[in-house]
Amino acid sequence: MSYLSSKVLFGTAVLLVGVEVAEAQMTPGGPMGGGGMGQQPAGEEKKEGVAEAAPKSTTLLPTTPALPPPKGRRKRWKLFELDGYFRFRTDWFKNFNQGFVDDPALGGAPFPRALGCSSTAVGHPCDNSLSSANMRLRLEPTFNLDEGTSVHVQADVYDNLVLGSTPTGLNLSGINTQTPPPLGAFAEGQDPAVQGVTSNRDALIIKRAWAEVAIPLGILKFGRMPDQWGMGMYYNGGAYDPINGTYDYDADYGDSVDRVSFSAGIPGTPLRAMVAADWDVTRLVSNQTPTNIGNEGHPFNLDNSDNANGWVGVISKLDSPQEFRDTVDRGDVAFNYGIYFKYKTQSWDDNLTGFVLGDTFDAAANYVRRGFKSYSPDIWLKLGVGSVLLEAEAIAQLGKIESLEDVNGSTGEFDVRKFGGVGRVTWKGVEGKLRLGLETGFATGDQWDNNPQGRTNISNANLFGDPNVCTAQHTCTLTAFFMDRNYRVDMILWRYLYGAVTNAVYAKPFLQYDLTKSIMFKVANITSFALKPVSTPGNGSVYGTEFDGELGYSTNRLFVGIAYGVLFPFSALSHPQAQAGSGGPGFPFGPNAAGDSNVGDAGTSHTIQFRLVLPF
Repeated sequence: MSYLSSKVLFGTAVLLVGVEVAEAQMTPGGPMGGGGMGQQPAGEEKKEGVAEAAPKSTTLLPTTPALPPPKGRRKRWKLFELDGYFRFRTDWFKNFNQGFVDDPALGGAPFPRALGCSSTAVGHPCDNSLSSANMRLRLEPTFNLDEGTSVHVQADVYDNLVLGSTPTGLNLSGINTQTPPPLGAFAEGQDPAVQGVTSNRDALIIKRAWAEVAIPLGILKFGRMPDQWGMGMYYNGGAYDPINGTYDYDADYGDSVDRVSFSAGIPGTPLRAMVAADWDVTRLVSNQTPTNIGNEGHPFNLDNSDNANGWVGVISKLDSPQEFRDTVDRGDVAFNYGIYFKYKTQSWDDNLTGFVLGDTFDAAANYVRRGFKSYSPDIWLKLGVGSVLLEAEAIAQLGKIESLEDVNGSTGEFDVRKFGGVGRVTWKGVEGKLRLGLETGFATGDQWDNNPQGRTNISNANLFGDPNVCTAQHTCTLTAFFMDRNYRVDMILWRYLYGAVTNAVYAKPFLQYDLTKSIMFKVANITSFALKPVSTPGNGSVYGTEFDGELGYSTNRLFVGIAYGVLFPFSALSHPQAQAGSGGPGFPFGPNAAGDSNVGDAGTSHTIQFRLVLPF
C-alpha cells in the first residue's frame, strides 16, 4: 500500500472514530478535548468580570498533544475572533560585509555592501552602512462553529514590505515598457504591491488555514498549520510560543506543515499523545504544468512514489503556561517533558522542469531513485523549582540517501548524522523583576565550504559536499545541522550573516530587568566557536563575540523597542591569503586577474533596530 493511500485511510479512520464516539457519548456541556492559555503576556493579571473566557482554540498546540483545559473555567462562545498585530520597524546595518567585497570571483562576503561601492563613476558614494524600514499587518481570524469546532486562518498584508519600494511608475516585470522607472525626485506616492510587477510578493498572502474539532477522546486537526515543538530550536511555528504563552513580534519566519493529526490524553497518566500524517513534499501536480485535460478545478498528484511523506508521534507531559507558573508559585516542582519523533521517506524523485502533461515522458532522464529515509527524535524538558527555570532540547537526524547522482554527480550513498541541542537556565529575583541566565547550544557541521567560501549565509551552504569524494565504493556522511531560522540567538552573526546557527557551539549569558511594569531592558553576550574550523571562511576556531542590548516599553496595546548590537569577529570570519604550494582547496580571496584582493581580517559590525508593534 502506498504512503498516499495510507494517509488517506489514516485521516478517514480518525474522522470516523471521532464521529461515532461523539454521536454515542457527547452530552450537553461535556468536556472539550483540550485548550490552552490565550495570547496574554506571562504574569499579567486578568480583569474581574461576570464570566471569564476560556482559552482560545488558536492556542491549542497545533503539532503537539493539546494542552489540557484549565480547571474551573467555562468557555464563553464567540462566533468570530480576530487576533494579530501591526508591525513597523527600522534597521541600520553598519559594516555587515565586514570590509569585504561580495564578488564571487574574490570569494564573496557575508553580506552585500551598498550598490554605490561597485560603481566606477567619478566621485561615487560608498557607504558601509545600509538602512531601511518595513511593515507587516498579520491577521489571525478564528471562526468558532461551536464550542469545540473552529477554523483558523493566518494571513499577512504587506508582509515585510520595505517602505518606499513600490513608487508610482515602477515596473519590475517589463510588461509596460512605456512606463520607465520613476526618477527619485519625481516619484509621487506608492502603487500597490503586485507580485511580479512592483514586488516579489502580493499585498495579501494567505499562509495557513486549518480546522480543529474537539471530541470526547481528544482533538482532530487537519489543514496547513504551524509546526511547533519544545523550545522552537528546530520546529518553530513563528511568533507565538504556546509552551511559554509568549509572542515574538519580531519573527520573520515560521514553519508550516500540511497535516492530519489526532491528540488525546492517555488514561490513568498525566501524559498526552499525538499521531499525525504529514505531506512534506508532493512533487509535480496537474495544475503546475500546462494542460488542457479539464481537471484544473480538481488538481491531482501526478505520481505517488516521488512524494516525501512524514509520520509523527508525540508523547508529552505538558501544562498550560499559567498552570506551570501557578505550580512554581505554590512552591511545588513543575516538570514538563516530551519526545517528538518523525519518520520521513522518499523513494523516487523527478526533474520535470518544463514538462507538459500529455507529452512523452522520458523516465530514464527525469525519474531517479532517491531512497531517502530519516528518523528524527526530539527530546524536550522544562523544569521549574522556586526561582530557577531550566529548559533543554536535543534532536538527532539519522538516515540514509541512496542516490544523489542527479544532484551533484555523486555515485555513492550518503549517511545522515546530524545533531543539535540547546540548554537554558534562568534565575528570577528582586520580586521577579530581575532575570539572570545562561544559554548554550550546539549544531554539528561538516568539512565543506560554502559556495563561494566567503558567503557565509546558509542559502549558500554546500549541502552535499564534493562529488569526487562520494563514489560508488564510498559512503559520505552528511553532518551539517541547521537550527530553525526563527530561533534567534543574537542580532548580527547568526541572524543575518549566517541566517541560522550551524557548525557551532555558543555560550550566551544574559540579564533582563523590569524597571517598571511597562519598561524593561536586557543585555546579552554571545561568544561562538566553530566545531569544524575547516568549513569557515578563515579556517579558524572562533567566530567572534557579540554584545546586544535592548530597551523596551509595552502595554496591552503597544510595544516600542530599540536595540543595539555589535559583533567583534575573530579568525573564523577572516579572509586569509592563499599560500603557494600549501595544497588542498586553498583560500579564494587572493588577487584576481585584475589585481583585486579580498584578503584581510573581518571588520566590526554594528546594528540599531527599532520596533513599533500594535497587537490586537
